[in-house]
Amino acid sequence: MNSNALIFVTFFLTSILSWGQEYELKLENKPIYFAIKTSTSITVDGKMNEEAWNLAETRELKYHYLSQHPMDKQKTTFRMLWDDNTLYLFYESEDKYLTASETKRDGTPFLDDCAELFIIPVPNSTSMHFCFEINLYEAKNDIVYFNDFYNGEDIVIKAFNPEYQVKVTTNGTINDNTDLDNGWTMELAIPLEAFRGSTHLHPLAQGTQWAFLAIRQERNEPEIGRRVMSTIFPIDNISTGAHQPNMFGIVEFVD
Repeated sequence: MNSNALIFVTFFLTSILSWGQEYELKLENKPIYFAIKTSTSITVDGKMNEEAWNLAETRELKYHYLSQHPMDKQKTTFRMLWDDNTLYLFYESEDKYLTASETKRDGTPFLDDCAELFIIPVPNSTSMHFCFEINLYEAKNDIVYFNDFYNGEDIVIKAFNPEYQVKVTTNGTINDNTDLDNGWTMELAIPLEAFRGSTHLHPLAQGTQWAFLAIRQERNEPEIGRRVMSTIFPIDNISTGAHQPNMFGIVEFVD
Protein backbone atom coordinates (compact mmCIF):
# COMPACT_ATOMS: atom_id res chain seq x y z
CA MET A 1 0.00 0.00 0.00
CA ASN A 2 1.42 3.40 -0.98
CA SER A 3 1.64 6.27 1.48
CA ASN A 4 -1.39 8.13 0.11
CA ALA A 5 -3.59 5.05 0.37
CA LEU A 6 -2.36 4.41 3.91
CA ILE A 7 -3.20 7.97 4.93
CA PHE A 8 -6.67 7.61 3.42
CA VAL A 9 -7.40 4.34 5.20
CA THR A 10 -6.11 5.66 8.54
CA PHE A 11 -8.24 8.79 8.20
CA PHE A 12 -11.29 6.74 7.27
CA LEU A 13 -10.98 4.30 10.15
CA THR A 14 -10.38 7.07 12.66
CA SER A 15 -13.41 8.96 11.37
CA ILE A 16 -15.84 6.09 11.35
CA LEU A 17 -14.93 5.07 14.88
CA SER A 18 -14.81 8.46 16.52
CA TRP A 19 -17.39 10.77 14.98
CA GLY A 20 -20.50 11.86 16.90
CA GLN A 21 -23.66 9.85 17.26
CA GLU A 22 -26.14 12.43 16.00
CA TYR A 23 -26.06 10.69 12.60
CA GLU A 24 -26.22 7.20 14.05
CA LEU A 25 -28.11 4.79 11.84
CA LYS A 26 -30.60 2.74 13.81
CA LEU A 27 -31.28 -0.81 12.65
CA GLU A 28 -34.72 -0.86 14.23
CA ASN A 29 -37.50 -0.68 11.63
CA LYS A 30 -35.05 -0.29 8.75
CA PRO A 31 -36.05 -2.06 5.52
CA ILE A 32 -33.81 -4.98 4.57
CA TYR A 33 -32.78 -6.21 1.13
CA PHE A 34 -31.42 -9.78 1.08
CA ALA A 35 -28.40 -10.32 -1.20
CA ILE A 36 -27.88 -13.96 -2.12
CA LYS A 37 -24.42 -15.49 -2.36
CA THR A 38 -23.48 -16.87 -5.76
CA SER A 39 -21.05 -19.64 -6.65
CA THR A 40 -21.49 -18.85 -10.36
CA SER A 41 -18.92 -16.83 -12.24
CA ILE A 42 -20.55 -13.55 -13.30
CA THR A 43 -19.56 -12.04 -16.64
CA VAL A 44 -20.08 -8.28 -16.55
CA ASP A 45 -21.73 -7.68 -19.92
CA GLY A 46 -24.90 -5.79 -19.02
CA LYS A 47 -27.01 -8.90 -19.49
CA MET A 48 -28.56 -11.30 -17.01
CA ASN A 49 -27.24 -14.43 -18.73
CA GLU A 50 -26.31 -16.24 -15.53
CA GLU A 51 -28.90 -18.34 -13.70
CA ALA A 52 -27.77 -16.71 -10.44
CA TRP A 53 -29.53 -13.48 -11.43
CA ASN A 54 -32.84 -15.35 -11.53
CA LEU A 55 -32.31 -16.28 -7.89
CA ALA A 56 -31.50 -12.73 -6.74
CA GLU A 57 -34.13 -10.73 -4.90
CA THR A 58 -35.75 -8.27 -7.31
CA ARG A 59 -36.68 -4.96 -5.73
CA GLU A 60 -38.27 -2.04 -7.52
CA LEU A 61 -36.99 1.49 -6.98
CA LYS A 62 -40.54 2.61 -6.27
CA TYR A 63 -39.95 5.86 -4.38
CA HIS A 64 -40.03 8.71 -6.91
CA TYR A 65 -39.01 12.34 -6.37
CA LEU A 66 -39.18 15.62 -8.30
CA SER A 67 -41.56 14.20 -10.92
CA GLN A 68 -43.45 16.70 -13.06
CA HIS A 69 -44.82 14.55 -15.90
CA PRO A 70 -46.34 11.05 -16.08
CA MET A 71 -43.34 9.86 -18.11
CA ASP A 72 -41.03 10.74 -15.22
CA LYS A 73 -42.09 7.75 -13.12
CA GLN A 74 -40.46 4.93 -15.01
CA LYS A 75 -39.75 1.49 -13.60
CA THR A 76 -36.33 0.38 -12.35
CA THR A 77 -35.58 -2.97 -10.76
CA PHE A 78 -32.49 -3.68 -8.68
CA ARG A 79 -30.66 -6.93 -7.94
CA MET A 80 -27.57 -7.70 -5.87
CA LEU A 81 -25.43 -10.83 -5.51
CA TRP A 82 -22.17 -11.44 -3.67
CA ASP A 83 -19.29 -13.82 -3.25
CA ASP A 84 -16.28 -13.80 -0.96
CA ASN A 85 -14.52 -11.13 -3.01
CA THR A 86 -17.11 -9.11 -4.94
CA LEU A 87 -20.48 -7.38 -4.92
CA TYR A 88 -22.52 -7.74 -8.11
CA LEU A 89 -25.28 -5.28 -8.99
CA PHE A 90 -27.84 -5.15 -11.78
CA TYR A 91 -30.12 -2.23 -12.66
CA GLU A 92 -32.89 -2.77 -15.22
CA SER A 93 -34.64 0.46 -16.23
CA GLU A 94 -37.50 1.36 -18.50
CA ASP A 95 -36.71 4.63 -20.23
CA LYS A 96 -38.51 6.38 -23.07
CA TYR A 97 -35.80 9.03 -23.47
CA LEU A 98 -32.20 7.83 -23.16
CA THR A 99 -30.09 10.84 -22.26
CA ALA A 100 -26.41 11.31 -21.37
CA SER A 101 -23.65 13.89 -21.76
CA GLU A 102 -20.76 13.12 -19.40
CA THR A 103 -17.90 10.98 -20.75
CA LYS A 104 -15.07 11.69 -18.26
CA ARG A 105 -14.30 10.09 -14.93
CA ASP A 106 -15.06 12.12 -11.79
CA GLY A 107 -17.39 14.34 -13.77
CA THR A 108 -21.15 14.72 -13.40
CA PRO A 109 -22.79 11.49 -14.64
CA PHE A 110 -25.50 12.07 -12.00
CA LEU A 111 -26.88 14.82 -14.27
CA ASP A 112 -27.67 12.12 -16.87
CA ASP A 113 -29.56 8.86 -16.90
CA CYS A 114 -27.53 7.22 -14.19
CA ALA A 115 -27.43 4.40 -11.64
CA GLU A 116 -25.98 5.03 -8.18
CA LEU A 117 -25.01 2.98 -5.16
CA PHE A 118 -24.36 4.58 -1.76
CA ILE A 119 -22.98 2.04 0.70
CA ILE A 120 -21.53 1.84 4.20
CA PRO A 121 -19.65 -1.42 4.92
CA VAL A 122 -20.92 -1.50 8.51
CA PRO A 123 -24.55 -1.49 9.72
CA ASN A 124 -24.63 1.37 12.22
CA SER A 125 -22.45 4.32 11.23
CA THR A 126 -23.47 7.32 9.16
CA SER A 127 -20.35 9.47 9.30
CA MET A 128 -19.48 8.64 5.70
CA HIS A 129 -20.44 6.51 2.73
CA PHE A 130 -18.90 5.25 -0.48
CA CYS A 131 -20.64 6.35 -3.69
CA PHE A 132 -20.62 4.84 -7.16
CA GLU A 133 -22.39 6.85 -9.88
CA ILE A 134 -22.35 5.71 -13.53
CA ASN A 135 -24.22 6.98 -16.60
CA LEU A 136 -25.14 5.38 -19.93
CA TYR A 137 -21.67 6.12 -21.35
CA GLU A 138 -20.19 4.20 -18.40
CA ALA A 139 -18.65 7.42 -17.11
CA LYS A 140 -17.87 6.90 -13.43
CA ASN A 141 -18.00 9.26 -10.50
CA ASP A 142 -16.80 7.37 -7.42
CA ILE A 143 -16.45 9.37 -4.25
CA VAL A 144 -16.26 9.18 -0.49
CA TYR A 145 -18.89 11.38 1.10
CA PHE A 146 -18.44 12.71 4.65
CA ASN A 147 -21.50 14.04 6.46
CA ASP A 148 -21.10 16.97 8.87
CA PHE A 149 -17.35 17.07 8.34
CA TYR A 150 -16.92 20.47 9.95
CA ASN A 151 -19.35 23.10 11.25
CA GLY A 152 -22.28 21.24 9.73
CA GLU A 153 -20.76 21.13 6.25
CA ASP A 154 -20.50 17.93 4.19
CA ILE A 155 -17.48 17.25 1.98
CA VAL A 156 -16.76 15.00 -1.00
CA ILE A 157 -13.44 13.25 -1.63
CA LYS A 158 -12.98 12.51 -5.32
CA ALA A 159 -9.46 11.04 -5.02
CA PHE A 160 -10.97 7.58 -4.64
CA ASN A 161 -11.02 5.98 -8.12
CA PRO A 162 -11.29 2.28 -7.22
CA GLU A 163 -11.09 -0.39 -9.87
CA TYR A 164 -14.41 -2.07 -10.67
CA GLN A 165 -16.25 -3.37 -13.71
CA VAL A 166 -19.34 -1.87 -15.31
CA LYS A 167 -21.23 -2.54 -18.52
CA VAL A 168 -24.29 -0.75 -19.88
CA THR A 169 -26.64 -1.97 -22.60
CA THR A 170 -29.18 0.38 -24.18
CA ASN A 171 -32.31 -0.30 -26.18
CA GLY A 172 -32.91 2.91 -28.05
CA THR A 173 -31.08 5.99 -29.27
CA ILE A 174 -29.21 8.19 -26.81
CA ASN A 175 -29.97 11.93 -26.99
CA ASP A 176 -32.65 11.65 -29.68
CA ASN A 177 -36.05 12.59 -28.33
CA THR A 178 -37.72 12.36 -31.75
CA ASP A 179 -38.38 8.69 -31.03
CA LEU A 180 -39.34 6.62 -28.01
CA ASP A 181 -36.74 4.30 -26.47
CA ASN A 182 -37.24 1.16 -24.39
CA GLY A 183 -34.65 1.33 -21.65
CA TRP A 184 -31.22 0.32 -20.40
CA THR A 185 -29.46 -2.10 -18.11
CA MET A 186 -26.32 -1.75 -16.03
CA GLU A 187 -24.25 -4.53 -14.49
CA LEU A 188 -21.45 -3.92 -11.99
CA ALA A 189 -18.85 -5.99 -10.18
CA ILE A 190 -17.32 -4.11 -7.24
CA PRO A 191 -14.44 -5.96 -5.54
CA LEU A 192 -14.23 -5.67 -1.77
CA GLU A 193 -10.79 -4.12 -2.28
CA ALA A 194 -12.63 -1.05 -3.57
CA PHE A 195 -13.61 -0.25 0.01
CA ARG A 196 -9.99 0.49 0.88
CA GLY A 197 -9.47 -1.90 3.78
CA SER A 198 -12.59 -0.87 5.69
CA THR A 199 -14.38 -4.22 5.37
CA HIS A 200 -12.31 -5.85 8.13
CA LEU A 201 -14.37 -3.83 10.64
CA HIS A 202 -17.48 -5.81 9.71
CA PRO A 203 -16.40 -8.61 7.32
CA LEU A 204 -18.65 -9.81 4.58
CA ALA A 205 -20.10 -13.21 5.52
CA GLN A 206 -23.41 -15.02 5.99
CA GLY A 207 -25.65 -12.73 8.05
CA THR A 208 -23.51 -9.58 7.69
CA GLN A 209 -25.52 -6.38 7.39
CA TRP A 210 -24.35 -3.20 5.68
CA ALA A 211 -26.21 0.06 5.12
CA PHE A 212 -26.93 1.13 1.55
CA LEU A 213 -29.15 2.99 -0.89
CA ALA A 214 -29.74 2.17 -4.58
CA ILE A 215 -30.71 5.16 -6.73
CA ARG A 216 -31.68 5.94 -10.30
CA GLN A 217 -31.20 9.42 -11.71
CA GLU A 218 -33.35 10.15 -14.74
CA ARG A 219 -32.98 12.95 -17.25
CA ASN A 220 -35.67 13.11 -19.90
CA GLU A 221 -34.73 16.32 -21.73
CA PRO A 222 -31.66 16.85 -23.95
CA GLU A 223 -30.72 19.97 -21.98
CA ILE A 224 -28.79 19.43 -18.76
CA GLY A 225 -30.91 20.55 -15.84
CA ARG A 226 -34.14 18.95 -14.71
CA ARG A 227 -33.81 15.46 -13.25
CA VAL A 228 -36.04 13.06 -11.42
CA MET A 229 -34.95 10.37 -9.01
CA SER A 230 -36.11 7.03 -7.67
CA THR A 231 -34.76 5.03 -4.72
CA ILE A 232 -35.05 1.56 -3.25
CA PHE A 233 -35.83 2.97 0.21
CA PRO A 234 -37.78 6.14 1.00
CA ILE A 235 -36.12 9.49 1.73
CA ASP A 236 -38.26 11.70 3.95
CA ASN A 237 -36.97 15.07 2.78
CA ILE A 238 -35.42 14.94 -0.69
CA SER A 239 -34.91 18.74 -0.68
CA THR A 240 -31.67 18.16 1.21
CA GLY A 241 -30.47 15.56 -1.31
CA ALA A 242 -29.97 11.81 -1.29
CA HIS A 243 -26.79 11.78 0.80
CA GLN A 244 -28.65 11.15 4.05
CA PRO A 245 -27.29 7.93 5.57
CA ASN A 246 -29.92 7.95 8.30
CA MET A 247 -32.39 7.26 5.47
CA PHE A 248 -30.47 4.27 4.11
CA GLY A 249 -31.78 0.74 4.43
CA ILE A 250 -29.90 -2.47 5.07
CA VAL A 251 -28.50 -5.18 2.84
CA GLU A 252 -28.17 -8.53 4.58
CA PHE A 253 -25.86 -11.04 2.92
CA VAL A 254 -27.26 -14.57 2.90
CA ASP A 255 -26.22 -17.92 1.41
